[in-house]
Amino acid sequence: MTQRRQSTERKSRWTLQVVIMVAAFRSVTSLRGPAIPYLSRTNYHSMTKTRVVNLAKMSRTTASLLSGRGRILTVSSSRVFSNVGSSSSSESLESDNSGDSRLLEHRVEALHKQLELLGIVAEELAEAAMRSLVSTEGYDPRFGKSAIRAYRAHVNSKHVNDDVSVAASRCARQVDFLAKRHRSQEAEWVRHLDDAQAVRQEFPLTLVLDNLRSAFNVGSIFRTADACGVNLIITTGLTPHPSGSGAEKLAKSALGAERVVPTKHFDTTLQAIQFLRSNDSQQAKYLLVGMETTERSVCYTDLTYPGQFPTKDDMTVDSASEYRGTALILGNEVSGVDTDIMPLLDEIVEIPMFGAKNSLNVAACAPVVMYEILRQWGVKSKPTTPQLPNNSQQ
Repeated sequence: MTQRRQSTERKSRWTLQVVIMVAAFRSVTSLRGPAIPYLSRTNYHSMTKTRVVNLAKMSRTTASLLSGRGRILTVSSSRVFSNVGSSSSSESLESDNSGDSRLLEHRVEALHKQLELLGIVAEELAEAAMRSLVSTEGYDPRFGKSAIRAYRAHVNSKHVNDDVSVAASRCARQVDFLAKRHRSQEAEWVRHLDDAQAVRQEFPLTLVLDNLRSAFNVGSIFRTADACGVNLIITTGLTPHPSGSGAEKLAKSALGAERVVPTKHFDTTLQAIQFLRSNDSQQAKYLLVGMETTERSVCYTDLTYPGQFPTKDDMTVDSASEYRGTALILGNEVSGVDTDIMPLLDEIVEIPMFGAKNSLNVAACAPVVMYEILRQWGVKSKPTTPQLPNNSQQ
């Protein structure tokens, strides 16, 4: 019984292979290039049932577009697997003139039209998608895994109720973005990842977030603060912070910066100001600068921001100043900096507004002023990067 069962399974397996190969061959007989030789005996046995089904779909749709035929003789995936146990495969081949087949061809044609508009060679992408199903070579480096899978998902989509043109346009834009992202990540001269060996440099610059309500704004400020070498972020009141409420949302926009920038939290902004004024604080003798639009405010570029820290020449910036650093106080998105603490601040600055609105988003204001401070301190980043590829030598 065991030998008979193995013989039957072996026979069924070869029957399925013949059915798929014949169907695939008939669907691409008008192609100039060999689109289906990838279905060899060796890699067939390594294919799962799902991959075989996808191959049948891909061979049909790819041949439909590349050959330009309206009717294609192919094999129905469901029918193939319903006949796996039979001894004959002659009934497995049928003329696929159903509405589903025509809709599938229409979806592919619409997608390829949209791809061509974006400058993507649709024929190459279609062949790469088929090759990814039956070959062990991996995904085509011209497009990348994500772009090819997005293409295959559209071709084999089960959402037949979607507007074909809209779905094709959406998928084409997604494929274009994913392919560009893949090429960008593969480029050696583009830096995308954090340097594991990098040592974070800190400057005498502290931020106070006065009752900010948006965790996404706070996360964005954390990320900018890390880029600018901020030595401490103080959150007050209802401001989301890494160890409190809103930490998950904050992390989405901070992208890990919340783990590397030192932070403290106080119940009130007044407590934060008192901490900055205390002699026990590293931020003692910091110039407290609020960012707010008031009659007292000056343009942020007109103020000199003090800061004392070692430089490459073992000198210090503003060594003669009584202040050792600068603390920026950023207020709530709607009400701004708490009016009760404004009299306690040393300076108040604003960013000039030339439109109808009175202010910018707090997450947009923070980097403007922080980078102005670094500019005044003469801090410049000069990362060493590989040279760009020389197109003339290609």
